[in-house]
Amino acid sequence: MKRNLIIASILIGGIFGLLPLIAKIAIFAGLALYLFNAYDEYDYQLRTGGHK
Repeated sequence: MKRNLIIASILIGGIFGLLPLIAKIAIFAGLALYLFNAYDEYDYQLRTGGHK
């Protein structure tokens, strides 16, 4: 039982150690998608003659 608790604590610690990395990747990917969509909309508006 004690060995399972040690293994579980190591696995949980590893997962919590990766959370900041996963959060950084998610924020960066979200920001990249937002900027791409904003530029795409801007480019589309330029090509079609602006807002109607």
